[in-house]
Parts: sequence; C-alpha cells; structure tokens
Amino acid sequence: MTRQRSMLRGGTDYTGVPLEDIYEHLKEWRESTSELLRNLNKYKSEVIENEQKIEHAHAIINFIAISIDLFNRFLSDFDRILVEVPYQVTESHIEIISQIYRRSELHEQSCVRFTQDHIEKSLRNESMRPLLDAIYADTRDEIVNYSDLSNVIPRLRTYIGHGLKKSRRRLSTDDIEVLELKPNIFGIGLNLNNLIKKLKQFLTNKRT
Repeated sequence: MTRQRSMLRGGTDYTGVPLEDIYEHLKEWRESTSELLRNLNKYKSEVIENEQKIEHAHAIINFIAISIDLFNRFLSDFDRILVEVPYQVTESHIEIISQIYRRSELHEQSCVRFTQDHIEKSLRNESMRPLLDAIYADTRDEIVNYSDLSNVIPRLRTYIGHGLKKSRRRLSTDDIEVLELKPNIFGIGLNLNNLIKKLKQFLTNKRT
C-alpha cells in the first residue's frame, strides 16, 4: 500500500519511504497539475466570454495565461521524471523537482496579488465572484500541494544511481508480444514476434 501524504502543508515525512511510493506521489502531482490546467483553460474561456462584466478582465486573463504557461512546463517536467526515474534516479531529477518547488513558491506571491487586486473588493458584477474565487483557489491549492516536494528532494537524493526494480527486469519472451509489424501494402509482412523468439531460442541453445 502506497504511503499516504500528510493533510498538513508540507507535512509529509519521507524518511525511509521507498522509491516506489515516491514514484506514485509524483504521478499524483502530475495528474493534479493536468487537472489544474484543464480548469484554468476553462476559466480563461469564461472570463473572455464575460469580459464586459469583469473589471480589469485583461489583467485576469494575463494571470491565467501566465499560470497556464508555468504549469504546462511543470507538467512536461513531471512527464520527463516519470519516464526516466524507473530506469535511474539522477541529480538532474533532484534539480528539476527543486526548480518546480522554488518557482511555484514565487507564483504564490502572484496569487496573493491576484486576490488583493481582483477579489478583496466590491466587484462590477458580483455574479463573477465564484469564477474569480475558483481561479485563485485552484491555482493556490496546487501550489500548496507542491509543498511536499521540498521533503521529497532529500529522500530522492538517496536513490541516485538506482531505479525501480521493475524497470531492471530482463526482457522476457512474453514482452515480445507487444512488437508486431503489420503487413504492408503488397500483402507481405514480417512477423517480428516469430523472428525475435527464434533468435532468442537460437542464442540460448548456442550458449548451452
């Protein structure tokens, strides 16, 4: 069972936590980032549609656009880490996570300014308040969610040079089933499954 994260901001203790659990948490961060991006894109469209009802709509759209750009870059970093870590944890993965953590903390200051400039006041149209609240809350909540990245960093550093056990498993005959070349337009196809299995059998017999 994967270790559960603390409900407190930055409160998860990763001492002694296995790499497999950290990997699952990284997947969760990746998914929550993706969900935030979906929401921000939706909110941006809603602000544009209701531009006449929202004071300083351009500034709000700009905040959302900056947030979308930033979290898209975070998403790409998480994707890279999730692909590479199963093979081997490197110093570059530690640096990537450190950069995400530091940059998200800076963006939190932008969130504070957003609420000061656009929420903590009377609005031109109060029906827009739930939308503005959602823009702020979703962005800030994800930054708070990233707080545990600072705790992951020292633990992940202990795994440099190592990867997930499953990633070091030798290729088996069953794995070859995923490789298949479809017949070409001339009706002639090469069965890679058969070819690789026969080659593996030949090399095994040769060694014995």
